[in-house]
Amino acid sequence: MSESVIRCDVISAGVAEGSLCLFNALYGPMVGTAEPSGERPEAEMNRFKEQVASLVKDLGETVDCLESESLSAEADVIRAHISMLQDPMFHARVQQAIGRLSFAADSAVEHAIEGVIRVLAESRDPRLAERATDMKDLAMQLRAKLSRQKVRPLAELLSGVRNPVLAIPELLPSVVLNAHRHGVKAFLVERGTALSHGAILAKAFVLPALRVPTLEMLRMSHGANVLVDADAGELLIEPDRSESEGRLRPFIEVSSAHTDHLLPVRLWVNIVTPTQLEGFDWRGIEGVGLYRTETRFMERTDDFPREEEEVGVYRHLFALCGDRPVTVRTADLGADKAVPYMSFGPQNNPYLGLRGHRIYHFHPELLITQLRAILRAAAGSHRLRLLYPMLETVDQWQFIQGLVEQAVASLRAENLPFQQQFEQGVLVETPAAVLSFPRLLGLIDFASVGTNDLVQYLFAVERNNANVAKLYQPHHPIVLQVLKTLADQAREADKSLSVCGEIASDPELLMLLVGLGIDNLSVAPKEVSVLKARLTSLRIPACRELAHACLEAQTAAEVRAKLGIRPQSAIEATSTLVGRGQAVDPVCKMIVKIEENPYSLVDRDRRYYFCSRPCTLQFQKESDREGSP
Repeated sequence: MSESVIRCDVISAGVAEGSLCLFNALYGPMVGTAEPSGERPEAEMNRFKEQVASLVKDLGETVDCLESESLSAEADVIRAHISMLQDPMFHARVQQAIGRLSFAADSAVEHAIEGVIRVLAESRDPRLAERATDMKDLAMQLRAKLSRQKVRPLAELLSGVRNPVLAIPELLPSVVLNAHRHGVKAFLVERGTALSHGAILAKAFVLPALRVPTLEMLRMSHGANVLVDADAGELLIEPDRSESEGRLRPFIEVSSAHTDHLLPVRLWVNIVTPTQLEGFDWRGIEGVGLYRTETRFMERTDDFPREEEEVGVYRHLFALCGDRPVTVRTADLGADKAVPYMSFGPQNNPYLGLRGHRIYHFHPELLITQLRAILRAAAGSHRLRLLYPMLETVDQWQFIQGLVEQAVASLRAENLPFQQQFEQGVLVETPAAVLSFPRLLGLIDFASVGTNDLVQYLFAVERNNANVAKLYQPHHPIVLQVLKTLADQAREADKSLSVCGEIASDPELLMLLVGLGIDNLSVAPKEVSVLKARLTSLRIPACRELAHACLEAQTAAEVRAKLGIRPQSAIEATSTLVGRGQAVDPVCKMIVKIEENPYSLVDRDRRYYFCSRPCTLQFQKESDREGSP
């Protein structure tokens, strides 16, 4: 039995063992001198701007690294930090502290932010309270750059420590990123929740984290061997070997086995071009779960692809895949995938207009030509699966089958070799397809769920519209119930069902998907390694228990709480989706157009854009108040 067991609150699940490293602070205390600067205000302001630019550059590089590791949600966390750093209100407060109060740049940063942090930290809204932690993190990073005293880097603090378990006051995002780079195995913190940005990053990197009662109680254990069991919510000080092995064994066995069947789901890959599979490591991968063929159409500028050209492309694909199944989605043209050489007619809402199979009612030859090319390329022993997008009803399935028969008949008539044994399936993307699914199951060989469009159509919300992006909720109980129903119906019919939308690779939803009964996930090739690592640590009973609890939830907020997902504010939801020719209204935070916008003004050499006259007037009033002596 262990020498000591401490009950803790779970911040990020998982189990890890290592040497306890206790630090009260990594950036130094958040205490400024507020003494007048010996430098001229202009010089201090320039120093502030230079270090903000430097930190923004550092954070931008971090975003690129996270994106390269397929951690898009985590990259959004850092993008939100960049937005905070570039907030004109923050800059105005710093400028006021430097210009009017003659503060040094580092003290001005603290002065500008300490009041905001205090108000946010005292808020009963967990989203605002966690935002205070982010602002504190940024302030400390910026002060570390501005400070004339050298701050010891984490690498130096952990020098010579094997498998460090870091005990710190709170889980700041910058600390998690830095710790991940330097081999930290787990975290122990005194403050914070599972909703924080730091917790989101810890979960993404599969780093266990516990909240301990106090750091002081760990002081005498600095350097000791500890076991962080963030599944059981326990910290073990100097555990005996048998207990450590007992708690770690489920993870060690699965991680080291390298056998496909130990993963709780089958993994497939999504591709937009066959070249993504050149040199690809197929270990643990079933095959291609989705080939988005419309890319071939969108690459062209003059006319639709010719059959002979497409035969060559598809043959290359099948050669790269060998004897593995290849799921080819027929061209999903329309909506946001228009082509310059075809007019889709008058459409007020392209997402509800000509798309997918609807185009083939006017131009059946487009699908017939593509089917001929695919079937010819798959001739021989290749395992072809044809997937039809946006099919919603039995009569639409019958229409497509008529075109398939025409393609097959024409190949036979021309005595061309082609693949005669192939599977056919539907991509479930609309509420109508969900309701038709029991009927379609008797006709199809397999099915996939396109959650990107399904969630969009369920809630009637365009996911790329920044002003309503927060309403796009793949974790909503309604979506979960739909996925559970589809999984149950497919299992009863003994038909394969996969999820190929973005949520398939979302680390925060992975455990939930497994618990709902989804046993096939299709993701981008670059996401495979990260996903496999996360899947190996899942325990099926725990996944099912979590799914059951989430299905009983009434709101998306309840599901987020059960998953430990930090709620996203309206500001954060829009901050990463500002497109070219757009700006954020600094008052209400709505994204507005720049061109022909009648509501704009220049303040402190910067132009701002607004959604309405009231927001413009409110901004003027606040700006005048801040500028008054």
